[in-house]
Amino acid sequence: MRIVQVSPFFYPHAGGVESHVRSVAGELARMGHDVTVVTSRHTPSLPEEERFEGFRVLRARTWGVVYNTPIAPATGRLLASVPADVIHLHFPPPLTSYFAVRGLAGRSTPTCLTYHCDLYLEGPIGALLTGLYSALFLPPTLDRVNQVIAHTRSYAATSRAIRGRRLGIIPSTVDTRRFRPDLDGTEIRERLGLQNQRVLAFTGRLVAHKGVDVILRALRDLPPDVSLLAVGHGPRLSELQSLARRFGVERRVRFCTEVSDEELPLYLRAADLFVFPSQNRLEGFGLVVAEAMASGLPVIIADMPGVREVIEPGREGLLVEPLIAHDLSEKILQLLDDPVRRAAMGAAARTRAVQRFSLEIVARQLLRLYEALRAAG
Repeated sequence: MRIVQVSPFFYPHAGGVESHVRSVAGELARMGHDVTVVTSRHTPSLPEEERFEGFRVLRARTWGVVYNTPIAPATGRLLASVPADVIHLHFPPPLTSYFAVRGLAGRSTPTCLTYHCDLYLEGPIGALLTGLYSALFLPPTLDRVNQVIAHTRSYAATSRAIRGRRLGIIPSTVDTRRFRPDLDGTEIRERLGLQNQRVLAFTGRLVAHKGVDVILRALRDLPPDVSLLAVGHGPRLSELQSLARRFGVERRVRFCTEVSDEELPLYLRAADLFVFPSQNRLEGFGLVVAEAMASGLPVIIADMPGVREVIEPGREGLLVEPLIAHDLSEKILQLLDDPVRRAAMGAAARTRAVQRFSLEIVARQLLRLYEALRAAG
C-alpha cells in the first residue's frame, strides 16, 4: 500500500508528534508498505528529499516558523504530486493539515487525521490566535477528512474541537524493542553520582505545562535519599534550576539536557519510578509515559484526560491531583517504600505497553483503518 504521512515537523525536530510519525512510518515500511512522510523544511539546511529508516521524506518549502508552527503553504502542492492509496494527516501544530487538505481538493484519496491534542498558546495573544484558527481553519480541515483519530476516549470526549465527530481511537505507540526492562542503567547512576539514591525520572521538554516545578515542590517533602533525574531541555531550564536552589534540593536534581536517542532508554533504567505531572490539554496521550512503562517502570501521572487512560490506576501506576505537590509526594513515597508493589507495577506496566502500545499492534490497527477507508471508496 502507498501510505503518506503528513507531519508539520519531522526528525531532527524533537516532539511527541514527530516521534509518533517516525515510529509508525518505520514500522509500516518494515511491513513492506511504500511510505512517504511529507513535512516542512523548517530549517534551510535540511534536504528537500531523503531516504530515512526505510521510507522517503519530502520537505515542503517553508516561509518560517511562528509560535512553533511551520508556515508552509507549499505542503498542499507537494502532497498533490505524491501517489498515494491513503493519506494520514497529523495535527497539531496547526496550518500544515489545512494546507494539505487544500492541496487535496478534487482528489478522492482516502484521508484521515490524527488529532494529537488541542491547541494552546499562553497569554491573550496566544488565546486570540488559537481561537481564530479553531474557528476559521480547523472545521474545514476536519470536514475534509474521512476519519478523525484520537489516542484516547477520555481526551476525545473532553475536546470541544472534535466532540461529536466520527472518531476512531488508536493509541500512540512505543518501540518496545528499544525501551525494555533488561537494559542496565547502573553506569548512568554512577556517572551522575546517584548510586545510593532512590531515583525519580522525568523525560520531556522543560516547559510550563509539564509540571517539573511540581516535582521540585514534592521533592522538598521527600527523604534526602530521593533524587530527580530530569531528562530534556527547554526554555524553563534556568528557572527550574533557580527553583531547585530556592527549595534547597539542587544537590538532589540532575538536569540532563543533552541525552541522545540511543542513551535515553538507559536513563530510564537508571530510575526506580517515573513521574509525569503534566497539567494541561497539550498532553493528549503522553508518549513518554508509554516509554517508561515499556522500560518496566511504574508511573505516577496527573489525573488529566488522555494521559490518565494510558494506565489502569493501581495496576501499572498511580494518578495524582494536578498541581498538588503534597499528593505527588505522598504517592511517590507509597511506591518507593514498597519495593514489592513497585516491582509488580513495573512488570504490569511493561506488559500493558507491549500488548497495547507496541509498534506492531498500533501499525496493524492503522492498517485496518486504511483498508476500511479504501473499501468505503
